[in-house]
Amino acid sequence: MQKVVFTLSLLLLSSISMANVKTINAKKSIVAPPETLRVIYPKTMPNLNEETLYPLILLRTALERSGYKFTLDPASELLGQNRVIKEIETGSGINVNWSMTNIDRENRLLPLRTPIFKGLFGWRLMFTTQKQLPYLSQVKTLEDLKNIIFIQGEDWPDTFILRDNDLTVATAQDFESLFVMLDKGRGQLFPRSLLEIESEKNFYEKKIDLVVLPQLMLKYQSPIYFFFNKDNPEIAKAVNEGLKVMRKSGEFDELFFKYNGDFIKNAHLHDKIIIELKNNQLPKLTPVDDKSLWLSLDQVP
Repeated sequence: MQKVVFTLSLLLLSSISMANVKTINAKKSIVAPPETLRVIYPKTMPNLNEETLYPLILLRTALERSGYKFTLDPASELLGQNRVIKEIETGSGINVNWSMTNIDRENRLLPLRTPIFKGLFGWRLMFTTQKQLPYLSQVKTLEDLKNIIFIQGEDWPDTFILRDNDLTVATAQDFESLFVMLDKGRGQLFPRSLLEIESEKNFYEKKIDLVVLPQLMLKYQSPIYFFFNKDNPEIAKAVNEGLKVMRKSGEFDELFFKYNGDFIKNAHLHDKIIIELKNNQLPKLTPVDDKSLWLSLDQVP
């Protein structure tokens, strides 16, 4: 009888202990947000003044408007897009990036579906060389472009967009190599966002005979989002709250035009033939119907 009582006592104590363990574990599973968010963004270019970089200014302002305490620092080294995505995905360093969206990126990372450039990264002017210009000046339609070799980064979403529209694309992993390819005639057109093309021309025309194709622009729906780690959404939550505040107050649009308005004006869009491309890489949850998020051609001065 004593053995039975003793055994029952042990079972009871074990049950109580297991219940306590479950309770403790349950409490541990509720992770309190950190007192200070430590935000690490990717280093973008070796010689770029990041203090004037619009996405970074927008990110910092959104964090400030969120009410969270935070630190905001660059990664220690320059990394390619694939490596940046991997670091965010695994939580091993960089924990925020601004990048063109596609299905794969939204499967792997947590997107904030506010197009920070109002879709302008899908408005593409095109580099060529002075040597190629006489031939390319006759190009005016999508069918004409199917006889051209385009140059793009190997892991860029734009590469897949161009190929989905039956265009031929030659690729390289290294950004500098793309300009070398253009210079050596391994491709005839190198599309770049109208937000990028001016500064890149100023830098690379010192090395090669670089010109912008005057008569054409490609256009496809391609938002740039802030991306975060799916398992650690606290930074995303803060940035989302800050962006909501900024959009409501008008500060978002104010910053957008302050840092991007001259690029839009200098592109002389109303003088160009605009060729619209389909984007099969666009995820289903893209807010294409919310016109307040996108810039339209009729808003261009």
